[in-house]
Amino acid sequence: MIQTLLNITLSALGTTLSMPGYLYGGFVFIALIPLFFALEKKRPFTSAIITFVYFFLFSFINFHYLINTLTTGLPELFGRFGASTGFAVYLLFGILEALPFLLFGFLYGLWLEKTRLRLFEPLFVGSIYVISDYLRGIGDLGFTGGRLSDALYNFKGLIQILPYTGTLGLVFIVVVVNYESYKLLKKNKQNIVLVLSVVALIFLLNGIVESFLPKSVGDKPVVLAQTNMPQKVKYSYEASEIVKYLQDSFSESHNYLTIFPEGVFPGTDIRNSEIEKSLLETFKNRIFIIGFPTLETKDAYNSAVIYSKGTFLNKYDKVQLFPFVETLPYKTIFGRLEFLKGMYYFSSGEIKTFDIPGYGKVGIQICFESFFPYISRKLSEKSEFLVVITNDGWYNSKIPLIQHFAQAIFRAVETRRNVIQVSNTGISGVVDEYGNYTILPDGTAWRTLYVKSNTQNTFYTKYGDYIVIACLLFNIITGITAKKKSSLFD
Repeated sequence: MIQTLLNITLSALGTTLSMPGYLYGGFVFIALIPLFFALEKKRPFTSAIITFVYFFLFSFINFHYLINTLTTGLPELFGRFGASTGFAVYLLFGILEALPFLLFGFLYGLWLEKTRLRLFEPLFVGSIYVISDYLRGIGDLGFTGGRLSDALYNFKGLIQILPYTGTLGLVFIVVVVNYESYKLLKKNKQNIVLVLSVVALIFLLNGIVESFLPKSVGDKPVVLAQTNMPQKVKYSYEASEIVKYLQDSFSESHNYLTIFPEGVFPGTDIRNSEIEKSLLETFKNRIFIIGFPTLETKDAYNSAVIYSKGTFLNKYDKVQLFPFVETLPYKTIFGRLEFLKGMYYFSSGEIKTFDIPGYGKVGIQICFESFFPYISRKLSEKSEFLVVITNDGWYNSKIPLIQHFAQAIFRAVETRRNVIQVSNTGISGVVDEYGNYTILPDGTAWRTLYVKSNTQNTFYTKYGDYIVIACLLFNIITGITAKKKSSLFD
């Protein structure tokens, strides 16, 4: 039991240290080896518990920065709950993240040792992991942060597989490498040299592919306007003070398409107000995108509003809302968590693109929507480049900022679209279609960067997460052809 817990903990720590913002992404190719040792000779229900505990520990450690947000940030701003309640919500988050991995462990213990061919083993393990990870990202509680692929955001050679498979294809490869490494070490501990050689070969392949990647040069100037406004300050300012700050900080920026972050006016719909009039007068010679809530007759929306040379052009309303804070999912189950609400409970908008004069078709996403590949895929079908506006001012750590910006890199390579991300106090920059990026230095208010358009759709854009269906079919075949039945418990 102690050895099993130790192996689970080692895998959770190893996976965490490979994530963006921690130590080194290459650790992900060996991080799961202790987990597979923990699963040795375990029956389905025991295996399910082991993999659940692994992913819970990983989520608890990796997303530790949310503890401060839930125990300090939100209570101080909205005052609806205390620190202990916030920590309990964080534990609930970890449990919800880990639940799909009950399936991974159960199927691992049920069928792995009964596969007909040795070749099928790593394919089966990779398939059930992919399915579990996919399930974690769907529905009103879905979230894709913490995928094994996240570790490789800076491995520009390896991520060139994304236009064909998406990040789940990369997850599949990582799991297969870990499993085969485990099998080598199980056979002979001295095979550690061989395992490390295989990993080194992967790194070499990454470097070779990266060396052949073309340099992408943009030709459309865009002003990234990072407001750098701490959360406490932003929520305490009157709308008139915020517009004065924008005028002082950005009126001298170039008259190109200007992109401001999400929620610049956090609680105020400034449309048809003196605030809007003052803002439009300041930026009357340009097109700009700015985030604030828009209130309709019965609904509120988290919006990115587009203005064109002094007039309202259009707006995008956030589609994938943050559970509990922006929307209350599954009210019959989680109705008592309504106290987590931010300024409003928002209604969901529609995925759509916008024709911006001089820039073509543009797709806009808000905040953590960049974690969801399906939104970028749908947008890129008709857009020439993508924009992400966000407010990452909730965090007192660099780790969540890096993990969020990493998603812009994945979405750019998957769709072969330039992606612009503009944050409040987070990371703002431009990512090209190969994963190269330029970011604003810390403390920079604004900078003009360049993007280029692309209208060709990738294989992944057209067919999405087809790999999940392939994995599901393979699992069904594995189950049907399993050698024999066994008990579900040890």
